Amino acid sequence: MVALVVSLLLSLVQGVLLVCLGYQVFLALVSVRRPQAPRAPSAPRTRFALAIPAHNEGMVLSATLAQLGQQDYPAELFDVHVVADHCTDHTAEVAQQGGASAHIRDSLPRGRKAYALQWLLDRLVGEERGYDAVAIFDADSLVAPDFLRIMDRYLRAGGEVLQGQHIVSNPEDSRLAAVAAVDMRLNNRLRNQSRRNLGFACRLMGDGMVFGVEVLRRYGWLGETLIEDREQGYELLLRGIRATYVPEARSFGQAASSWRQALPQRLRWYRGVVDMQRRLAGRLLAGALRARSLAVLDGAIELLMPSYTFLLAVSVVNLGLVAGLAWLVPGVSGMLKVGGSALLCAGWVLYPLLGLLVDRAPGWAFQALLLGPAYLVWRLWISVLVRLRPDKIAWVRTRRREEQDGVSL
Repeated sequence: MVALVVSLLLSLVQGVLLVCLGYQVFLALVSVRRPQAPRAPSAPRTRFALAIPAHNEGMVLSATLAQLGQQDYPAELFDVHVVADHCTDHTAEVAQQGGASAHIRDSLPRGRKAYALQWLLDRLVGEERGYDAVAIFDADSLVAPDFLRIMDRYLRAGGEVLQGQHIVSNPEDSRLAAVAAVDMRLNNRLRNQSRRNLGFACRLMGDGMVFGVEVLRRYGWLGETLIEDREQGYELLLRGIRATYVPEARSFGQAASSWRQALPQRLRWYRGVVDMQRRLAGRLLAGALRARSLAVLDGAIELLMPSYTFLLAVSVVNLGLVAGLAWLVPGVSGMLKVGGSALLCAGWVLYPLLGLLVDRAPGWAFQALLLGPAYLVWRLWISVLVRLRPDKIAWVRTRRREEQDGVSL
């Protein structure tokens, strides 16, 4: 009797794992196609405000501003604004020297990027400013010269919220940075490109985001969790606005190159997901039913679906338990279940390889997966830690490579 109950439970787990894997593979296959970009109009006309929230980013900001100054876009159609949020370094001075407008913020609340963004956006979207759109970048972001020209085309074709392709710029720094670069490639292709092809909402990623001013006037900045960008995307989705992925518009940013640097960043991200699940999952499901919207339902599925790390771990544990049960209660059916569990586990193991093949990734990306087992165990430990001690996790600024080397760009 006990063996039967355990067998039924394991079958249920297998069913959930199979459905999740099937959905992920479906998205991977859908992402193969890349739709054509809107045709280039005769001349750009969108007036952009480029917003950069910064906390003690003086060492990296100058390179970002210099890169933005090289945009292949009429200089009179964009301005750069930096909010120096509770800075104790020379961020404001670097912003001014780089030709940007420096906005010094020392008011409460503090401790989250969302607060600085909302404060700055309130000052940029007024009628008197005359901006048509706001592009948001990280302080270490290196933006491709054609970024604004590409976004201008999408905005004039009807786009309201756009997300460019974010690329990790330093995969050569360490094996961890290389794995982070692979992770970002998979996010771009499997999460965002697939949803672009399906007409669903892509995931906002914090850097390289563009918002039509009317959207910001109507709703403001709604994200308040530790991953406010992704939350903003879900909040807008609930209001009928879908973010569109624009892979041609590229920005480059650094990934943490050591486990010690990456730990607080990952803790923050995982804590933000927990907070969003509590705040938004029910609303997304209810919104999907009310509007009969597959796009909103997909948003709910993405938010509620456990991470790849967790699902792979469960598939490995499931295989071990099924094999143990087959050994205790031998029989043909038991061996078939072991075979099915092994195939399911192999599917989860090979899924990242499928993503890299679809993305036509270079050889170094496949080599980076050799660190995959250690990386996945680390991420699994972080997810457990977040659930055990959620109140102990707060926003911590990520240290940049320039600070470790002691040099300025």
